[in-house]
Amino acid sequence: MSSFVLRTAGISKQFGATHALREVDLALEPGEIRALVGENGAGKSTLIKIITGALQPDSGTIEIGGSVVRFSSPAEAQRQGIAAVYQEVNLLLYRNAAENIFLGREPLRWGQLDKRRMHAESRAVLAELEAEFDTHAPLKELSIGHRQLVAIARGVSLQARLLIFDEPTSSLTESEAATLFRVIRKLQARGTAILYVSHRMDELYELCATVTVLRDGKLVWTKAIAGLTRKDLIEAMLGRARNVRERKRDAGALSPENDLMVAQHLACGDRVRDVSLRVGPGQILGIAGLLGSGR
Repeated sequence: MSSFVLRTAGISKQFGATHALREVDLALEPGEIRALVGENGAGKSTLIKIITGALQPDSGTIEIGGSVVRFSSPAEAQRQGIAAVYQEVNLLLYRNAAENIFLGREPLRWGQLDKRRMHAESRAVLAELEAEFDTHAPLKELSIGHRQLVAIARGVSLQARLLIFDEPTSSLTESEAATLFRVIRKLQARGTAILYVSHRMDELYELCATVTVLRDGKLVWTKAIAGLTRKDLIEAMLGRARNVRERKRDAGALSPENDLMVAQHLACGDRVRDVSLRVGPGQILGIAGLLGSGR
């Protein structure tokens, strides 16, 4: 019997002339929280869709608990204990929270839908997420954050052996995200393997023990995250040669003689006080601040 919850070997996928994945190997143990990182187009979404049965690989194998499987749909993957929570909340807005959590696996009693059990179990899993709202309310009446929590509750309620989180905190407040992290650690303690995708590096370092890097559809490496700097991760995602070129370009762009726009000591009553900035060729300058800060 394999010690891995999931193992892929040589997974490849091509769309026309584009190679989305090229012979990607991945293995997760029970209770492991693995980060999956890479630039847009690196192949993360394609790999997740193949693991969850939404896409078929052109070549390669998937093993669940040591047995080779081939999923023709996400429902088949869920029956094998593989589920995903996506950034885009793909739920039914005119159905209530309980109906969405149990969609496709509704509990029955005497041949009829057991609504009482469905709502009770939905409230229980939402309570684990420290989320309290009416499970009878249609999703369209809930906030975006609460809809995301319903999607997460659906994944947690599946009792999955492998749960994949794809940018799960994108619509959550800081406190809701902290609650999610506590739930993920509870799942880890139960032996659930977690594959976690996020562009927020602080989350990766807080949650994950290992990290897998994809670049241009290829596996770069899998390493323990504790010994890696953010620079290590960024260079692995971008490729060192490209990173060097960008540093040289940025160094030239930020030279004072190359300034395209310079603003000094700007003021506008109490709204803006003594603000200076400059922008060079090829530079993307971010301006951040709370609502009302003067941006």
